[in-house]
Amino acid sequence: MKNTMGINWKNLLTLVLAVGGASMLITQAPANDEAIFPMPAGKTYVNECGSCHTAYAPGLLPIRSWRKMMNEMDNHFGEDASLSEPDRLEITKSLEILAADDIQATQRMRRINSAIPANAVPQRITETGYFKFMHDEVRPSIWKRKKIGTLANCIACHPRANEGRYGEREIRIPQQ
Repeated sequence: MKNTMGINWKNLLTLVLAVGGASMLITQAPANDEAIFPMPAGKTYVNECGSCHTAYAPGLLPIRSWRKMMNEMDNHFGEDASLSEPDRLEITKSLEILAADDIQATQRMRRINSAIPANAVPQRITETGYFKFMHDEVRPSIWKRKKIGTLANCIACHPRANEGRYGEREIRIPQQ
């Protein structure tokens, strides 16, 4: 009996593999609410910056903000957070190549950057339009909880913030 539909085992196998492969890619892709940001390779950034506060995802600010911040480490929000020159240069470079306005920025990072005026050099992520929009439903009383304490304490609610993960499904708001 001749196959009049042009289906043979080779075509069927190709179709099954293509659909299976696409399904695997779709299930492995982050959901829209995942908010996954690339983080600097190596441990210098997380060890140096993350030892005092959340190691913020570089994609939350533009290059100009990170440069200004890294050039003023002797007065980092009122603290002397000076680094050795090799560490400062390494961290600065890492922040720049993953910043919201870098050529390799993700769509989310480009949206963050587009909401920052071109002449603005924000130093606090909590003062950006993106942060305010993403946290507009958080009641002021929640920020005052002992285990949170400040808007800048991302890791209090986003346990994987030091990995660049801020997804809604991973949020754990402390009860105290």
